[in-house]
Amino acid sequence: MHPAAATSSEVTTPLEASSRVVIPWLIRLRWVSLAALAVAAWAAAVFWRVRLPLVPLLTLLAAMAATNLALSSQLRSPAPRRTLIGGALVLDAALLTGVLYLLGGPLNPFSIVYLVGITMAAVTLGRRWAIALAVFSNLAYGLTFSYNRPFEFVDDASGNALLALHLYGMWVALAAAAGLIAYFVGRIAEALEQRERELTASRAAAARSERLAALFALGAGAAHELATPLSTIRTAAIELERTLRTQPDSPGGVPGYVRVMRTEIDRCTAVLDGLSGRASSTAATDTGVRLTALMDDVRLRIGAALAGRLDVKLPDAPRAIEAPVEPLCQVLVALIRNAFDASAPEQRVTLLVNQQPSLRVEVTDSGRGMAPEEAARAGEPFFTTKPPGSGLGLGLFLARAFADQMGGSLRWQSSVGKGTSVVLDLPV
Repeated sequence: MHPAAATSSEVTTPLEASSRVVIPWLIRLRWVSLAALAVAAWAAAVFWRVRLPLVPLLTLLAAMAATNLALSSQLRSPAPRRTLIGGALVLDAALLTGVLYLLGGPLNPFSIVYLVGITMAAVTLGRRWAIALAVFSNLAYGLTFSYNRPFEFVDDASGNALLALHLYGMWVALAAAAGLIAYFVGRIAEALEQRERELTASRAAAARSERLAALFALGAGAAHELATPLSTIRTAAIELERTLRTQPDSPGGVPGYVRVMRTEIDRCTAVLDGLSGRASSTAATDTGVRLTALMDDVRLRIGAALAGRLDVKLPDAPRAIEAPVEPLCQVLVALIRNAFDASAPEQRVTLLVNQQPSLRVEVTDSGRGMAPEEAARAGEPFFTTKPPGSGLGLGLFLARAFADQMGGSLRWQSSVGKGTSVVLDLPV
């Protein structure tokens, strides 16, 4: 969909958009935390003979499971995602406080699990949410010093090992909390980093589109403004040539000069037609385009001298393609001319065409190549490595714009002194 066609009544902030990435991982974390609490309670009952308050404990665990199911159902909800995440983390801290109340209060070593939620808030919701959750968790944990249900053991002998239970429990709780933080927070950070890379690429593509639109407007304006006077000059040249031919005493070379003028005017008109065609928002797709005919047209446009130094390698059984031929031909000509401009007069350029499965065209030269900083800027409008007056620096920019419009890609690799390879991928 074109960006202008997408409308929404909801303004999405960067943090709100990042929350969409976080919620699925938060749901997974809560399921793992629920399972860890259940296993820890079972181990305390089996190995340390702790008498569990099963009904209230199972009620708290069921409440956590129910809220997690409710959170899963809100994945596609228009409600603010940050509010959902923050509410879930606050609820988790409250439920953990309830578990601590039922199982020993401050003697329960699993109070360290508070840090998992606080870390999640810091990574996904920002500083304010993290501070608020930290304050809430500390207050809730402080209440367990005054309000708690002491440990009850099945027999007195098990109660004598309370200190050992606490120490081993601290070890297990630390391992569980560290594992949860290391895995889930790490995966969330990776997901947010990937999303940031995608946003950066989208912004760069949007900036290229804006520059391309400006160039198209410039091309359309130039074509419109120059086409009329060129047409008038061409008509005058034709009439002048016809008049000179009817006068026997006119110099013999004058009609030839007029023909040269008309030829060059036709050439300028063709260039303006090309600019006008590129300036259109859409390009007609031609069907049944033969690659051999396309390559013949490319050779004709670059001239016999360059065509003699061009090595074209087509597939053994080339298939016809569906693509806008004129823009595609202009792109190929621009890439080939760039390759020859970067090469010495005796060096050759290779054009390799592949159709497995989409169309891939690779233009390779063994010329001067580009330094890393030049290769990084290649494709920017009006950036060129050619001598002044030899080019505008629009060839790669327009080629990449064409590839983007077709849903393809344009990339290049270059080394100083070894040459450059440019690859055009098109889903045609």
